[in-house]
Amino acid sequence: MAIRLPSGLAALRERNFVLYVIGQFTSRLGDWIELTAVSWILYELTNSPLLLGLSGVFRALPVIVLGLFGGAIADRVPRRPLLVFTESTMLVGSLTIGVLAATGSLQFWHLYILNVVSGTLSAFSVPARQALFAGLVPRTAIPSAVTLNSLAVRGGGLIGPTVGGLALVVGGYSLPFFLNAASFLGIIFALMAMRLPQAVENAGPRRSLRHGMTEGLSFVWRHAPLRVVLGFELVSGLFGHNSTLITIIARDILGTGPEGLGFLLSALGAGALLGMVLMLTLKVERNARLILTMGGVYAALWGATALSPWLSLSALLFFALGTTDGMWGVARNTMAQLMVTDALRGRVMSVVMLVTRGGSQLGTIEGGLLVGAIGASAAVLTSAAIIGATVIFSWRVKLPAQVTPIED
Repeated sequence: MAIRLPSGLAALRERNFVLYVIGQFTSRLGDWIELTAVSWILYELTNSPLLLGLSGVFRALPVIVLGLFGGAIADRVPRRPLLVFTESTMLVGSLTIGVLAATGSLQFWHLYILNVVSGTLSAFSVPARQALFAGLVPRTAIPSAVTLNSLAVRGGGLIGPTVGGLALVVGGYSLPFFLNAASFLGIIFALMAMRLPQAVENAGPRRSLRHGMTEGLSFVWRHAPLRVVLGFELVSGLFGHNSTLITIIARDILGTGPEGLGFLLSALGAGALLGMVLMLTLKVERNARLILTMGGVYAALWGATALSPWLSLSALLFFALGTTDGMWGVARNTMAQLMVTDALRGRVMSVVMLVTRGGSQLGTIEGGLLVGAIGASAAVLTSAAIIGATVIFSWRVKLPAQVTPIED
C-alpha cells in the first residue's frame, strides 16, 4: 500500500529527487564549513575588512562574467556529466587548500584563487542543478520541491558553520577544507545513482550559444513579476546579511572567537530551517505578496542586529532573521520556478543565479567598504535602511495574490 504524503512533501515520492536532496544537503554542509573557515582565516591573516570583503569579489566575478554562458550550457549538454565534472573539480580545489594549510604553506591569496575557481565552476553547476532538480518531479510538485531543496540548503547552513568553527579550533586551518572535500562525494554519488530520462538530463534543442545566453534575459524582461523578484534578490544580496559583516560583528562588536561566529551562523541557519518548515505547513509559497511583507520584517531585524551588544541576544536576532529570510527566499524561488518553462529553465535560472550569487558576493565587498568608512553598526543600519526603502517603493507594484504556473 502506497504511503500518502502531505502535499508539502509530495516531491519525496520521487526517488531521484530524494537522492538529489541528500546530495544537496551534504554538499551545502561542506560549503558552509569552508565558507566559515575562509572568512575567519582571511580576517585573521589580513586583519582588514576590505581584504576580507574582497574575497567575495573573486567569487562573484566569474559568476557575473560566465553566468549566462553557464545557463546556456546547462540547457545544451547532458546535465549529470556536467555536474559530476564541476563537483569533482571543486573537490580537488578544497583538497589542495587543505594540503597547503596542513603543510604551513597557506597564504591569504590562495583563498582568493580558491574563490575564483569555485565561482567559475558555480557559474555552470548552479544553473544545471536548478534545471535538473525541477525536472525530477511533476510540475504540480514544484512548490514542494523548491521548499524541500531550500530545506536541504539551509540545513547545511544550520550545521555547517558550527562544524566549521569547531574544526578551526580542533584541527587548525586545514581540517575545514578536508571536510568540504569529503562532502562533495555526497552529491557526486547521488548524481551517479539517479535513473534519469534523457528529457530531464538534456533539455532543449541545440541553438547557438549566443541565442541561448540572451533568451533567458529576454524571458525575464517580458514577465514583470520575475523582474520584481530579481530586484529583491539583487537588493537583499547587496545589502543583506553576509559572511563578511557577520564575521566583523562577531569579532569587533561582540568580541567573540570562531566558535562564536559559528554559533551566530548556526542560529541564522536554524531560523532559516524553521522558515522552510513554516512554508511547508502554511502552504503560502505561491503568495506573491508575501515577498513584500517578509522583506519589511527582514529589514527591521537586520537593522536590530547592529544594536545588540550581547552574543545571546544577537543569536536570537539572527534566528529570527533566518526565519524571515527562509520564508522570503522560498517565496521568491518558488515564484521564479513556476513562471518558467522546462525548456528555458537552465537559461532563466542562470539569470537568477547571476543576480543572487553575483549580488550576494559583491555584497561582501560592499560590506567591507562600508565598515571601513562608517563602522560595523552604522554599516548594518545603512544596509537595512536601503532594503526597507526598496520594500516601501515596491508596494506600488501590483503583484498577484497567487502565482500561476507557465506551461510549456
